[in-house]
Amino acid sequence: MNKKEEFIAGYSYDEWEKLEKQYKRDFEKSQKHNKSFRTLIREILDGETDMSFAYKTGLSPNMLSRLKNQVDENDPPKMYTLVSVCVGYDLDLLMAQALLYSLRLGFNRNKRQDYAYSFLLTRCRGKGIEECNEILKELEIEPRFWLGSHSRKN
Repeated sequence: MNKKEEFIAGYSYDEWEKLEKQYKRDFEKSQKHNKSFRTLIREILDGETDMSFAYKTGLSPNMLSRLKNQVDENDPPKMYTLVSVCVGYDLDLLMAQALLYSLRLGFNRNKRQDYAYSFLLTRCRGKGIEECNEILKELEIEPRFWLGSHSRKN
């Protein structure tokens, strides 16, 4: 059987060649749009002051500088910190995932708190940090996983 007659997953050889080229083009394009955590977080937090950041996220004011300048794959923030930023800046689940993926992290659907965070970012958009903490409490999420600085008060 010659190569032109072979089928790959139901595609003819010619169809597969076209599909593979499209995949490679799409992947290359996607890489141009992938950004580092620092680039993404700086775009999200552009123009924020320490105090406006703290007000929106419930995190300490110095966390703004830490997120912009120190956080990377080797020194990632806690999940509740990133979710606090997402809630404070009304980011959707896809943007939250982009931030997490840029740090080689992601939501673990087997962890109750991660599933609750996904729930907040999809079903509870527009709620503030305290409201989200009330929701987390009702979902029986341990206080150490609540948003803002709350978890550090215990």
